Amino acid sequence: MNFEKLNPLFHDKVRLGILSILLVEDEVDFSYLKEKLNLTDGNLASHLRVLEQNKI
Repeated sequence: MNFEKLNPLFHDKVRLGILSILLVEDEVDFSYLKEKLNLTDGNLASHLRVLEQNKI
């Protein structure tokens, strides 16, 4: 597999973590993601914004 062709949005470990959780959980809220990924409000919000802006 050529990893250089993967979408750069998925290179970030936080965004990959968010997507991994969303794949296995039916529904999660902001607090759940924040706790599981050990992130601050601002950090999680910025990563979620990037995913949302790119329609992921």
